[in-house]
Amino acid sequence: MTRILLSYPLSTHTPIYKGNPPVQILQQSSTDQGDLYNQFIITSLNHNGTHIDGPWHFNPQGKKLTEIPLDNFIFNHPTVIDVPKQDDELITKEDLEPYEHQIAGSDLVLIRTGFGNIRSTDPERYSNHNPGLAASAARYLMVFDSLRAVGLDSISAGAANHPDEAVAFHQTILGKDRVDGKYILVIEDMNLNHDLSNISQVYAIPLYIEGVDSSFATVFTET
Repeated sequence: MTRILLSYPLSTHTPIYKGNPPVQILQQSSTDQGDLYNQFIITSLNHNGTHIDGPWHFNPQGKKLTEIPLDNFIFNHPTVIDVPKQDDELITKEDLEPYEHQIAGSDLVLIRTGFGNIRSTDPERYSNHNPGLAASAARYLMVFDSLRAVGLDSISAGAANHPDEAVAFHQTILGKDRVDGKYILVIEDMNLNHDLSNISQVYAIPLYIEGVDSSFATVFTET
């Protein structure tokens, strides 16, 4: 069995979504400076780096991340689909329809746009011109009963330069105004630059922080 990390380490070099404050890491004590231990102060928006959007992010009646059972972050039937996209392009319902048979029965769909290839080489472009999912894609994905999460190799599931579509996608996928309580988690800024042809279980484990909508996550798969 091989385990592959699908999340990025959080660092001061982590790309940030358009307009968001950067990650700050301050060493508070240092053994190199004569202290007895090393210790750091980390300051970050909870949507920096690889993270999971919980329902409360865009849904006023939605659950906070700590209200979701741990088992809901373990996926036994993941599917990877390749939907190549360039700067500022939208992933629409029509882009996803050819993969209907793969999505049906899956509990996690990982959408590989290829945009993750520039994360380290051109972080400004990665941050400010990301492809994202359209509202039509959210409405399409919500039809699949087994689907509990969607992830992608983009800094956000919402395209930075299509703010209306970004908001509509998140509101729909996170269950705003639904009476049945259904939502689909969103995992953003994932590292999908791997051979995932033999993907099996995926674990997307959030850092449990009381009272917040979403949180950083360590995501890995077994192949």
